[in-house]
Amino acid sequence: MELEFIAENRFTKFPMEENLQEEVFASDWELLLSRHTREPWEILREMFVELSFPIGSGQSKNPELLVALKRGILPSYPQGAWKPIAPAGIMVYLHPTPAGRLPVIECEADTDFIRLLQSLAYRCDSRPVPKSRGATIIKNYNNWARINMHRNSSTDGIPKDPALYRDCIALLSHRYYSGVTPEVFGLKSDEWRKKSLVLRREHEVAHYMTQRLYHSAKNEIHDEIIADFMGLTAAFGDYDPDKFLTFLGLENYPDYRAGGRLEIYLPTNDKNFSLLCEILPQAAKNIAAYYYNTDGDRIRVFHALCRTSMADIVRGKLHE
Repeated sequence: MELEFIAENRFTKFPMEENLQEEVFASDWELLLSRHTREPWEILREMFVELSFPIGSGQSKNPELLVALKRGILPSYPQGAWKPIAPAGIMVYLHPTPAGRLPVIECEADTDFIRLLQSLAYRCDSRPVPKSRGATIIKNYNNWARINMHRNSSTDGIPKDPALYRDCIALLSHRYYSGVTPEVFGLKSDEWRKKSLVLRREHEVAHYMTQRLYHSAKNEIHDEIIADFMGLTAAFGDYDPDKFLTFLGLENYPDYRAGGRLEIYLPTNDKNFSLLCEILPQAAKNIAAYYYNTDGDRIRVFHALCRTSMADIVRGKLHE
């Protein structure tokens, strides 16, 4: 079987980081949240200047928005500033991870999730958000509340150390995970939404962990295998290969269901797409067997998946 296209493993290009220190943004967020006496969503308006602008086509090139992003100066009379559809459904908190606490924003209302995603990830451009996308990690975000916290009072310049103002944030929706309905797994709607939330939070945490520990986090299938493993084991206490394949659109493998997540990581017209559909079931089975043999040690399996190329996962040769 031709596996050369998945033989390289970028997670092993550099030595793994050890004895990580929590990033500065965690303690800053803790302080900002403790100082804030209003609703959680209101502090987001102080942190994220994009929330003072409307969503629209070409909005990322709006001169006023560009000034706000560069200098933190908002328009005198902002039009279209964000006000959540469900204010009580916005939660902002720090989530513990093996790589340090991570700021998390949860949105109960789908409209609020879409607005925040378009604001923070797309710079207020009205790009569509597919149903299969229910979360994202926003990296290297310039947080103006933190800039104002750390700037020298005698100047209005940005702090020289980017660690004092750049954030990594997990943005989560309450959507069904990967757009899969609860009936598929024989679950009730509320139960599946709760599990979906755990799934996507731990999925995004896994991306944060690979970035900090292995210096890489990309929108590729190796990353998704790792992240879905961490999400499934956190939400269900076990790793079910069939659930993983369903998320990708391969519940009837080797046939692929159009609209599944797999096409996000490799276009369906790519010459290797059919081969990937063929080999992913074997990869999932090998991961399940390895996890069973570790007595359910999620972190041990996480590291093994990072240290093993996709090709070797398919071959069942996971590396400790």
